[in-house]
Parts: sequence; C-alpha cells; structure tokens
Amino acid sequence: MTEYILLGFLMEKDMTGYDMKQHMSMSTSYFVDASFGSIYPSLKRLNNKGFVALKETIENGKLKKTYSINEQGKVEFLKWLSSPIMVSRTDISSALEKIFFFRYLPHEQSIFLIEQCIHDIDRYKNSLLELKNKVDHEADPFGLCTLDFGIDCYDFAMHWCEEYLINKMR
Repeated sequence: MTEYILLGFLMEKDMTGYDMKQHMSMSTSYFVDASFGSIYPSLKRLNNKGFVALKETIENGKLKKTYSINEQGKVEFLKWLSSPIMVSRTDISSALEKIFFFRYLPHEQSIFLIEQCIHDIDRYKNSLLELKNKVDHEADPFGLCTLDFGIDCYDFAMHWCEEYLINKMR
C-alpha cells in the first residue's frame, strides 16, 4: 500500500521522500504509516516502474531528490483508487487508505465504492454473529468479549460509512 499512498501524495504536488514522510505523519499516520526505510525503497520501485519522475538537485551542498507523478503513475493510481475497497476481516482501516484520496474520483464512483464497502462490512459482521450463535454456550467470557469487540467494530464502521454517505456525499 505504501506505493499507492505515495502516488496519492504526489497527486497533490512534487515532494521529496522527507516531505512525504512529514505529510504522512500529519495526515494518514493514524491508519497507515511508513518509515523512511520503507518510503525510499518504495519511491525507487515507483521510479523503476515508470510511475514517477526523479529530479536531483544540489541545495546547500546536499543532494535533494524530488519526485513527481507522471501520466502513467496517475493512471496506475486512479486504477487502484477506482477498484473495490478491500476490507479485511481484521483491518477495517485499510478502507481509509482509499477513502482518504477519493477527492480524485468522480463523486458517483466514490458513493458506489463506499456502498460496496458497507456491504462487505455487513457480511463480515454477520459471519461473526453466526459464529457467536454457535459458540455462545461453550465459549469463555474472554473469548466472547473479543467476539463482541469485533461485532462492535463492524457496527461502528458501517455506521460511520452510512453517516458519511448521508451527511457528506449526498
């Protein structure tokens, strides 16, 4: 995901690896964060794939590498952004990685993808409810409380997505 997050940042403006780390710390770090040791190899891969251009300059006697997204990179980023949101059973925050950049998608497509996400979350929640019904009589209280936590997390995520659609997207 780091590569797509970096491409998303470059949709805004040209940046150095340091700039991207600072931007990440101020914007996406509560749901996705990366170290410099992850950012710089990702930028190198993006450059090798032909998705970004690298401009090297000398400032105050130091080499400065500034990256910019090119058309191929924009196409790749928008292809990723337009694909369905993949909510995993264990990590709902992965949906936020895409929703954060939805300003680059047509409004209707953003609504469609969030509605799809709600459907997936509901499916995961129902699978936990089925599991709870099966193990309710034999599970220990600690096991049940973690199952309840999962159900509550899915409830929150669905509620958040639905409220977002009602209040922000319509």
